[in-house]
Amino acid sequence: MSVETSVITRPNATTGAAMSNRDTLSSQVVAQLQHAYSIGDWLDCRRTPKGSSNVSFFVTTASGKYVLRRSNERKRVEAIKFELRLINYLAAQGYPVPTVVPTRLGKGYVKIDGTLYLMTALIPGQPYEAQRPVHFLQAGRGLGLYHQLVSSFPGPYPTWPNPSASTIGPESISKLQQADRLVKRNLSAEEYNRVAGARSYLEDQFVVVHTRLAKILPTLSKLVIQGSYGRSALLFNSDKLTGVVDYDRAHYDIRGADLAYTLKAFCRIYDKNSEDYRIGLDGSCCQEFLTAYQQVEPLSQHEIQHLPLVFRAQRLAKVEVKCRNLTSKNAITPQVEKDMRKLALILEKEALRLAWLEQHGQDLEAALKGV
Repeated sequence: MSVETSVITRPNATTGAAMSNRDTLSSQVVAQLQHAYSIGDWLDCRRTPKGSSNVSFFVTTASGKYVLRRSNERKRVEAIKFELRLINYLAAQGYPVPTVVPTRLGKGYVKIDGTLYLMTALIPGQPYEAQRPVHFLQAGRGLGLYHQLVSSFPGPYPTWPNPSASTIGPESISKLQQADRLVKRNLSAEEYNRVAGARSYLEDQFVVVHTRLAKILPTLSKLVIQGSYGRSALLFNSDKLTGVVDYDRAHYDIRGADLAYTLKAFCRIYDKNSEDYRIGLDGSCCQEFLTAYQQVEPLSQHEIQHLPLVFRAQRLAKVEVKCRNLTSKNAITPQVEKDMRKLALILEKEALRLAWLEQHGQDLEAALKGV
């Protein structure tokens, strides 16, 4: 298939705006990328099925197969340089990171009209299979090895202006309230009453979790967390973990923030017949994952004890990010009702997840201490 019959479109194509802007590459951009990279003629380019904040494409050329990532408009050059430094460091340590393809000028990325592009060689392999217990254990050991290696990763460690598990606090409430005022304009009184209850609970949680976390934060280990270590980030050759991708969210934070993201990805309750579906965490699953993790990288009982609190902080950080993104976008271009309703649903779901963690925190802590 030629590139012009795949997801790449011409600027005047009749494709809808959402498709042309997000899921495609214009012929002008393709021409500039072909000029920037010495990887042969492009034969095919297809949007990958995964990716939300960034969009990636499978690129096939005369020389092989690659993955092209187009970063979102908020990605800064400093951030991608830090990401490249991390990937190169991990590669030197033998960690299964993707190989970055340099440009003809020897740079690790390309900037076109303010948008950053990064090319890596495609890692052959199969995706994570939940039905294969060995994949689950390899995932735990893989995160343990990552944390072991980055504990020696030299600074500087840039801090991006993104809310994180260690930065949430009472000031985060203002972002929530700003977004709430936007949401209120697009909901009926009955709908908003339900959302208002979730918003009120989230406000309380910002204060309670921040107060408790602030007391122990200096005692928790910090490192460059991977930030996206979930099922879709892993590749396997049979039972061997051969690839860990997605480092665009890596940043310096408390170790527990990484564990919070990962345990949510691997240990959510998936019983559709339960009212806790996709709300809670399976304690036994979390215990098993941490056991595999600690076969490579030990965790102190002190850190394990406070993981449930960090889990709550990580969920609140997501709330703040979503609220901030909506208000920032709305300041530039008024957001539509669909976007407001989407945020309203997120607030309700996150309130339920936080309530579950608050209610089951002691049980979860007991399960984790059994590691």
